[in-house]
Amino acid sequence: MPSILEQLLQEKTWQEFLQYKLDGHYVSKRERDALSAYVDEKRYLPIAEALCRGEYCFTPPQKRTVNKSGTTKKRVVYTFSDDENLFLKGLGFLLYRYDGKLSPKCFSFRKSCSARDAIFAILSQKDRDSLYCFKADISNYFNSIPEEELVKVLETIIDDDPNLMWFLRELLLAGESRLEDGSIIREHRGAMAGIPVSPFFANVYILSMDRYFEEKDVAYFRYSDDILIFARSKAELDSHIADFMSMIEAKALSVNPKKISISNPSEPWEFLGFCYKDGQVDISSVTKEKLKGKIRRKARALLRWKNKNDADYTRAGRALIRTFNRKFYNEKHEDCFTWSRWFFPVITTDRSLSDLDAYLIEYVRYLYQGRHYKGNYKVTYEDIKNMGFRSLRHEYYLSRKK
Repeated sequence: MPSILEQLLQEKTWQEFLQYKLDGHYVSKRERDALSAYVDEKRYLPIAEALCRGEYCFTPPQKRTVNKSGTTKKRVVYTFSDDENLFLKGLGFLLYRYDGKLSPKCFSFRKSCSARDAIFAILSQKDRDSLYCFKADISNYFNSIPEEELVKVLETIIDDDPNLMWFLRELLLAGESRLEDGSIIREHRGAMAGIPVSPFFANVYILSMDRYFEEKDVAYFRYSDDILIFARSKAELDSHIADFMSMIEAKALSVNPKKISISNPSEPWEFLGFCYKDGQVDISSVTKEKLKGKIRRKARALLRWKNKNDADYTRAGRALIRTFNRKFYNEKHEDCFTWSRWFFPVITTDRSLSDLDAYLIEYVRYLYQGRHYKGNYKVTYEDIKNMGFRSLRHEYYLSRKK
């Protein structure tokens, strides 16, 4: 089999990758256009040719600090140039070659399974309501991975492609980053969260832990840095937790103490934005509160805009509704992966959807006078529907019929 780097020289490879993205894998029109131009103009060739000659040609990635979605917390991400980034996306596509070497206990960033598969696998457990559950989150997982140790793990996975292994080694150990002011620094970058191949790195680095629990036939489920472990007794769960903590420490990683939780039988557990309780799958409380925060902040920003420009109330209301219609349904870009496409196929209750509907309606009315009071009910539900409001609960049941 030719080296993946050699495959990335071939127009056929890039056409296959482009078609894969076009065949309903939820990319925006802008992303499609950028990738199509990259492939048509063969802008991948200079990079692929240099790498095949054994010349490492990547420039230091830009290091940025961004807000975590729905929170005020910060996280560090890395971004290569546009052409280098698209090249790494093509490489990530070909790295599916090694999917079969991963554990079936790992559900993240794989061609053959998804987060929804993880939820369905968890729900398929026998006597699921009588199990104890441990949930943990690895702190700053991607950027905390020791590069040298990651290279050693990769060498056990990619044992059939020395040229590819050379490139990944150079990529990981280069150790330079570009700050937003243009200056270059040397640092430990880990798996470099934000670059297209970092999910593959995150999947393989703790593969030994996945395999350990798989071989012991433990009800263990991992999606990148999120882990769930189930057991039939508290003593059995404590034993699994001890093993887990020991292996995490051996990998020079740590667990976020604020995100550790243990659920007794019949108590709810949360995973990947979902919550399971009493036989029902709903949206998790954390996900729901993050979304409410986004609604609240957007409404306040629109109120400031409305007051500054002496704008009509309905313009502000329509803008708020339009913002969340795009987030929930994205009707202008039906090929994009949306909030409703993530949650609707899995949840089995409309409880949180009704709550979110009511919350959005409350903030549409809040824009009327800029405060919460009974006078806002002059704005009727019919008025809000005429502004374009689409009930999550209603759309959920429509999707179930389809």
